[in-house]
Amino acid sequence: MSQKSLKKNALLNIIRSVSSIIFPLITFPYASRILLPEGIGKVNFANSIISYFSIIAGLGIGTYATREAAKRRDNRDELSKFVKEITVIHIFSTIISYALFLVAFFLVPKFQNYKSLLLLSSLTIILSTIDVGWLYSAEEEFEYTTFRTVLFQIIGLIILFMFVKTKDDYLQYMFLNVFCSAGSNILNFCHSRKYISWKKHFNLQIKKHLKPIFLFFSMSLVSSVYTLLDTSMLGFISNNSEVGYYSAATKLVKIVLTLITALTEVLLPRLSYYYQTGKKKELLDLFNKSFSYTTILSIPCMTGLILLSKPLILLLSGESYLPAVFPMRIITPILFFISLSNLIGIQLFAPIGKEKITFQSVIIGAIVNFSLNSFLIPKYNAIGAAIATIIAETSVTIYQIIRARKYIYIKKQIISILKSIVSCIVMSVGVLAICYFIKNILLQVCLSIIAGVIIYALMIILLKNEVAIELLKNLKAKVFDKKVYDEI
Repeated sequence: MSQKSLKKNALLNIIRSVSSIIFPLITFPYASRILLPEGIGKVNFANSIISYFSIIAGLGIGTYATREAAKRRDNRDELSKFVKEITVIHIFSTIISYALFLVAFFLVPKFQNYKSLLLLSSLTIILSTIDVGWLYSAEEEFEYTTFRTVLFQIIGLIILFMFVKTKDDYLQYMFLNVFCSAGSNILNFCHSRKYISWKKHFNLQIKKHLKPIFLFFSMSLVSSVYTLLDTSMLGFISNNSEVGYYSAATKLVKIVLTLITALTEVLLPRLSYYYQTGKKKELLDLFNKSFSYTTILSIPCMTGLILLSKPLILLLSGESYLPAVFPMRIITPILFFISLSNLIGIQLFAPIGKEKITFQSVIIGAIVNFSLNSFLIPKYNAIGAAIATIIAETSVTIYQIIRARKYIYIKKQIISILKSIVSCIVMSVGVLAICYFIKNILLQVCLSIIAGVIIYALMIILLKNEVAIELLKNLKAKVFDKKVYDEI
């Protein structure tokens, strides 16, 4: 099988992620104004509860399956056999997960206030059994996944505007989330016949996959404590409005994070391939280049969101969400920390078989997050949850960097980060000046983003950041090649 272009894959993944940014920027402002903090809080609380059972159903299969399928992608029979083995495991885990959900549904008093939302959201657990999205990552097939994502986002947008019209339409909003997820799973399953044979009979070997899958599952489960527990604890300890404020505070941060991590998501199959074939230098060079890309993007995004937090909340969610401004400023630095921990923990440690280190790091994060949530949420509500999350994510990233230090070109990365920080300081002056003189919120945000990007780009080039210089050279080369081609 021919090796696909990482640049093309990254570009396609960015297109998919940009669409995942554009559509929420349309849907969330609309939904948050219609449903208000109370309605948004109800939906997100129900989703956070179902997420725990989805993790049990998923068993951490995604990362493991991507890595192992990438090793078998040149042999259709081996790949087909592997996919069937993983699917059987997934079916059993889903049955167990849904049984546990039903027990919790009838035994937990708090859930009685969310019956319809929980039952509707729980459909995603059942339909996850046919999700083979990881197969497309292993095949480095990003054209199809980009098309599929954009298609369902357009359909979801139509559903939103047609059926979500009053503050009581939170069930319709939940249906929108379920439909997009379920539709993608069904489409993935039908399209997977291009790569594997579902009809062909194989002697399945289930047992050999269980140990590594349960290791990844342990990481997913523990990681969920500090990625989901903040919303769940806010719902139990505080109220729906605080969940709504917290959701507004984290929404844009998560959207931007999706774009940044899109650059590194395409690495797992390629790094697995390099490690499997003994290409250690290629592995290290590719990983460190991605490390530099991650920092050069995440630092200015983090800075910009902090500076523009108030106008962004007003623009995207409205005045009723103003209490979300301070939590947003607190939690925004997770852009930097999660981007790096995702790169190290998933894109590096998983391909080289050191996922135990990732597991250790998420245990640390879970303990820190649970402890701080228990103490801070009762006193400070959404602000407390934000503080707990940023401290937990920082501890995870620091631990992973310490354990991955022999794979990181330390001096080179520190210099790159310092140049980004200096560039952001200069950028901040320009953004603050615009915010001071321009009072129209939409104009303020748009001009700040444009000016911020230009100032940061110029500064990072003037400071001769290696990644920026390489990007500039590639751009010049492409422009020159195009001119030559046109002349010919």
